[in-house]
Amino acid sequence: MKKIKKTYSILENAALPTNQQKGKMLNHILLEYRKYEASPAERIFRLITVYPWRFAFGLSAVQAVLCTIIWGTAYTNMVFKVFGG
Repeated sequence: MKKIKKTYSILENAALPTNQQKGKMLNHILLEYRKYEASPAERIFRLITVYPWRFAFGLSAVQAVLCTIIWGTAYTNMVFKVFGG
């Protein structure tokens, strides 16, 4: 029974990474993070290219709010007339 436990503990310890391997993994992760670090403009561009429908919907919502603030309900009524509402 002791032999089986000893063999199991040897196999378990052999599967764990050494300190050198841990250091290599950490360096690799940090290198990949630095490679993909983006400026705010790049983040916005990536967001627009990945989710174009979100950008279009957001821009449309901002445009509708601004036009309604500027021209009031006349703008909303005009949009409804154009689109058959």
